[in-house]
Amino acid sequence: MAPSTARKSLRIGVIMEEIQLSDIVGIDIFGNLSHAFYTKAIGFDPSYTTYEPQTLDIEWLYIASTLDPTFATPSLHYVPTVTYDTCPRDLDIVIIGGPWPDHRPASADRFFKEAWAKTRVWMTICTGSMWLASSGVLDGHRCTTNRTTLGPAKGAAPKVDWLDQRWVVDAKPYDGEGEGELWTAGGAGAGIDMIAQYCIKNFGDKFVHTFSLDGLEFRPDSIHGQFYKS
Repeated sequence: MAPSTARKSLRIGVIMEEIQLSDIVGIDIFGNLSHAFYTKAIGFDPSYTTYEPQTLDIEWLYIASTLDPTFATPSLHYVPTVTYDTCPRDLDIVIIGGPWPDHRPASADRFFKEAWAKTRVWMTICTGSMWLASSGVLDGHRCTTNRTTLGPAKGAAPKVDWLDQRWVVDAKPYDGEGEGELWTAGGAGAGIDMIAQYCIKNFGDKFVHTFSLDGLEFRPDSIHGQFYKS
């Protein structure tokens, strides 16, 4: 029997309500690995066709409190595609940017609690981990946040094991097949590097560099790593 050539499918939920836009730019690393991006890229170099089996079918869900235009810095308004109440709970990945501490909608709290064990991979950037921690799901887990807010994070969520690292990877509960993963990053630059490393680990070094990191000029392995240098 011939091996399956079906592309891997991902449903990625992105929470970028009331955040700094730079927190979430790492999602473009995933985007460049999509089959939709590939169909455009082969116009530059037909030899890219060898990578087609590795490309991903990605469904993006942009989640917010309502479907009304939603704010992110700097004075950007985007249109969400799904609300916290209507979003499926069993996504493949949820990515959360970091809002101000006064942004804690009850519908987001419900979504975090209900989707926590149903979605295998959760990622936070900057103070997104503090937002997720406010729901209680991070209690007992190793996490990080923006380095400048580690003190407030420890005060607000003392049951979380807050670490002074650029990003932290920990196991989490997951109701489906495979191991649940929690990836938390510090500031926006650390979030880019974290997402790059996740993609390299899961989708292949050469493919990720060729289709995403090299074109975007992201160099997570040349200067920075998982730990601060001082």
